[in-house]
Amino acid sequence: MPYYVAMRHIFFSLISGALLMLTACTLPLAPPPTPPTIENDDISSNIKYSEQQDVYCDGKSREQLAFDALVYCANQDDPVAAGRLAEMYLNGEGVVLRNSKVAFYWFSKAAEGGLPYAEIQMGHFYRDGFGVEKDIRRAVCWYEKAAYQGDATAMIALGDLYAKGWHGVKMDRGKASYWYCRAASLGSYEAEYRKAWLLVRGKNHHRAEQGLATFIAAAKQGNAEALSDLGDLYAEGRVVRKDLKLSRKYYLSAVEQGSGEAAFKLGMLSEAGGNVSQNRQEAARWFMIAAERDYAPAQLVLGNLYRDGWGLEKNYQEAAFWYTKAADQGIASAESELGDLYHSGRGVTRNLQEAARHYEIAAESGLPYAQLILGILYQDGRGVSEDMVKSMRWYKAASKQSGFSMAEFRVGRRYATGFGLPKDLKEANRWYTFAANHGLALAEIELAEMYYFGRGMDQNSEEAYRWYHKAAKQGHSYAQYMVGLMILEGNGVAENPAKASIWIRNAAYQGARQAQYQLGLLYLNGTGIVRSDTQAYAWLKTGLIEQMDQTPDVLKALIDKMTPQSRMRAVALGEQYTRQYPAVVHSPQF
Repeated sequence: MPYYVAMRHIFFSLISGALLMLTACTLPLAPPPTPPTIENDDISSNIKYSEQQDVYCDGKSREQLAFDALVYCANQDDPVAAGRLAEMYLNGEGVVLRNSKVAFYWFSKAAEGGLPYAEIQMGHFYRDGFGVEKDIRRAVCWYEKAAYQGDATAMIALGDLYAKGWHGVKMDRGKASYWYCRAASLGSYEAEYRKAWLLVRGKNHHRAEQGLATFIAAAKQGNAEALSDLGDLYAEGRVVRKDLKLSRKYYLSAVEQGSGEAAFKLGMLSEAGGNVSQNRQEAARWFMIAAERDYAPAQLVLGNLYRDGWGLEKNYQEAAFWYTKAADQGIASAESELGDLYHSGRGVTRNLQEAARHYEIAAESGLPYAQLILGILYQDGRGVSEDMVKSMRWYKAASKQSGFSMAEFRVGRRYATGFGLPKDLKEANRWYTFAANHGLALAEIELAEMYYFGRGMDQNSEEAYRWYHKAAKQGHSYAQYMVGLMILEGNGVAENPAKASIWIRNAAYQGARQAQYQLGLLYLNGTGIVRSDTQAYAWLKTGLIEQMDQTPDVLKALIDKMTPQSRMRAVALGEQYTRQYPAVVHSPQF
């Protein structure tokens, strides 16, 4: 028996697994992907071992031998083996850890072999940006390849994209109807139901009533999805008159039929009822029911409730448990939350490597927060090897998300400091401007500083004042101090000592030491404010509290000319201000 055939027999005797089949697309497909690089340079680094596994030849377990046979067959262009290997990496089955990039690689091999199931998975990967850069055109192409081979699941996936306008696909009810009808003609009850869903949300009232009739007929048969959808219609007032009580009744009936989604919707209704304790507890109870029925969004929400102590007693271990459940079902936000827990050591043993792994899964799914944090980890070498190229790549990926200003700020910061790449102040200014236009105070201040000091551009006091003022209105104490100082000096804005004293006082109250010292000088000289030696001494001393090894001459002069009673009041007031307005340090480093 040829060696390859023998290995194939070994694999199928050790692991069971079946896949479906497929073919054709009018859009150009991406070139075959190169094998992904795995940490420690070897696929075996993603293999998990157990001391309890039985050991066979070469010291390998039964599971490891099966895995080796599977890899061999997949490398011999066996699409079924490649598909099964992809599933293992997708779900973290057997002896391997979850790895979306490796899963994508093996699914691509299986899809090239014409397996519809693998083609559908390629569509999912490109649609969601999971394990590969998001590309909805390629996603549609892969779904079409499977659909043209008669796969109803692919047809429904296409129908859903067009029906709901998901993932940037232009909504087209005609195309949605076409694909649902094609799938329904193959006997798919799910497609028949989707057709009714489409009718209910259409503009033709008569056809909408036909769709409603389908819902009602299915609901009478105890169909949980139909009961839940009827609840939606009454909650929205679509086709029927809005009736939240009737909506709740249908949701309850769906829950009785085992629907986790309906329980989740009841939780959302209870949550919307107000922030009173009773409503929070009721919402948490429904979310718990939905989560226990394996409804992934409810598992994520339940993790949040345990994390925040909302309607439930705060419990980070329970939060980690439910986040893990949701993450196992592909919820990217749950991966990100697990990254936070492992990073902080709340509810789990602190493990930066594990935190980075969860962040990376979430980042690959396109979650900007995870992309930003991963950029920071690669920059600092925490949980991963320091890698400035990867750090910059993740920062830029996060910055592409609408309004994710902190990532834009970090990119600007890297260009401004030349940390890990050539220094480029013009490029820094461009990225700071992106972030500032999205309202990030730190970026507004950095832009103001560049204009104020003429860093990388001509000095421009008017522009500096404009950006300081934007940050000051957001309550940033350093910006408030600079606004006050520029108004005091008439620099870039009309001079107005009284107005300046208001901004400087606001900054001083927030603990800005420079502002506290400046406020003391204003009281000392009566500039824009009523002169007071007592207030001057108290604010000067508070502003200089970290530098009191030597008493400045200005304080000595004030003390010398005060009466004993005034001196006692001034010293007491200075101690009060030091306690009441402690120093605050704003770091533009994030």
